[in-house]
Amino acid sequence: MRTPATPEAVPSLPGQRASSARPPAAAERPRWVPGWHAALVAVPTAALFVLGYRRRWICDDGLIYLRPVRQILAGNGPVFNVGERAESSTGTLWQWLLALATWVTGEDPAFLAVGLGLGLSTAGFAFALLATCRLHRGAGLLLPAGVFVLLAVPPFWSYMTSGLESGLGAFWTGLSWWLLTRTRRGQQARETYMAAFVFGLGPLVRPDLAVVTACFLAAQWWVLRPSRRGTAAMLASAGAVPLAYEVFRAGYYGILVPLPAIAKEASASDWGRGAGYVQETLGPYWLWPVVPVLGVLAALLVRRTRREQRDRAPGRASLAVLLAPFAAGLLLAGYVVRVGGDYMHARMILPALLLLLLPVLVVPATRFTGVASALLVVWLCAAVSPLRAPFDVRSTPGSFNVRSSDVEGLGDHNPVRTATWVDNWPALPEGRAMLARAGRAAGPTLLYFDAGRRLHATPARADSPYRVVIVGRHLGVTGAAAPLDAYVNDAWGLASPIGAHLALERWSWPGHEKFLRNHWVFAEWAVKHPPQRDLLRAGAPRDAVEAARAALGCGELAELRESVRAPLTAERFWRNLTGAAERTQFRFARWPAAAQQALCDRPAGGRSGLTR
Repeated sequence: MRTPATPEAVPSLPGQRASSARPPAAAERPRWVPGWHAALVAVPTAALFVLGYRRRWICDDGLIYLRPVRQILAGNGPVFNVGERAESSTGTLWQWLLALATWVTGEDPAFLAVGLGLGLSTAGFAFALLATCRLHRGAGLLLPAGVFVLLAVPPFWSYMTSGLESGLGAFWTGLSWWLLTRTRRGQQARETYMAAFVFGLGPLVRPDLAVVTACFLAAQWWVLRPSRRGTAAMLASAGAVPLAYEVFRAGYYGILVPLPAIAKEASASDWGRGAGYVQETLGPYWLWPVVPVLGVLAALLVRRTRREQRDRAPGRASLAVLLAPFAAGLLLAGYVVRVGGDYMHARMILPALLLLLLPVLVVPATRFTGVASALLVVWLCAAVSPLRAPFDVRSTPGSFNVRSSDVEGLGDHNPVRTATWVDNWPALPEGRAMLARAGRAAGPTLLYFDAGRRLHATPARADSPYRVVIVGRHLGVTGAAAPLDAYVNDAWGLASPIGAHLALERWSWPGHEKFLRNHWVFAEWAVKHPPQRDLLRAGAPRDAVEAARAALGCGELAELRESVRAPLTAERFWRNLTGAAERTQFRFARWPAAAQQALCDRPAGGRSGLTR
């Protein structure tokens, strides 16, 4: 049995002062309290699970994932509509995870999305707390701090489920943080490459998490300082799967990013709206008083870590590890502000907020941190008390509380089944009846909305590959109600290659700025000479429909349609792959006459209709 080393037996590191290598006396050594620190992980994790379970739900955007899942299991590929290669799922890994779970269990994918989201997010928070405890373990007794924010802000609970990729994102973030805090010089290569592999999955969890991948990989490299060969192996481990999928995406879908990124113009800028979005998250939950307290705690941790590294204290955390989530959180928050936020209240800023909280979820116990933790306890009690007015759906101009809206519309506090949406969504009963009638009609039918959002039917062109084409304003629930062999023409471009590539001409709610008007829908799917009554209802003048039909057959727009609808031969895959960058940037005017002029009427050798 090995005996503990005496102070004189402890070796010093090269170049290290002997006094710094000597452990503190027993009376001075900070104490590690296993039971207390286990409770720091277990109690908040259990509380978050309960809070997430009480607010379990799936939103309309969550339902968007489910139609591609059903198409995959039906053998039609990862598409929203049969015969059109459009990537409507922002979270690639989430889509395939749901497909696997549905294939294994045969359960309703909506129910699985809720359950998986709750389980993964709970595990992610547990990993995050474990990692932060590990980060500060050498400091002795730990106190809760940033974890109080997770317990006080309801959007964290809501997006533990929702059917979106948020739960998987929380899990990946927590697991990555846990792996990063385990990084030490001299660790086995297998552990290093496995951690790099997990870090590299960020863009497949959600594209904007690529900044987290970059920051965590940089921190890992700084701690390990590998050779050139080791660096290449780390990068290969991180990039193999994302790069392979990017090649598949470019060749299969013909673009470099998921279609919602084009529809929402993820590279555009609206700093003012983005700043308002952040305020609409921090303000209602009284987070502004917490920001300086956590900021001071973060500064003290950085100062402490720098001092320990200067003194070369063995076993202490690396400053690069501590700074990585701060840097990633600030970059991600800056991106969210730049693009103007999101129409869903708080959703887009939560990943950045979680990253910024990671190093301060718990903190080493000192006099100052004890006072700070006590202040945060008081804040938590006030924040969850009736003193704080509940967030009002109509109280902000830039976003709304989607969960409250969905719960009110469905009349169910916990909508977790596809049938709940299909049976109870207020706008859907008429649509379901018309879908049934259209399926029994003699010929193909186009279902469209008038200006009053009432659904109408008009004959579709005889050569349509679909018996039913329906315009989807609420894409998720429409896709859930429509048969897999029907075509759901997304009005907002999230699943429509044509709508996504419209030029951005106005700013409104994020993701709701490119509305595919009926003249484009009629031009593509209606009979050549639609009844005048239907044109009037649709608000689509005949000359506009004809101009749109002409534009659809010209130039880059015609090639775009071919890239997603032509049979996927080896030649087509190669053409999609080599033209993906230009196709990703392509935009065309929303007004048919302008689009026709740019795409069809330009002189030979003139500028293309490409709009950036």
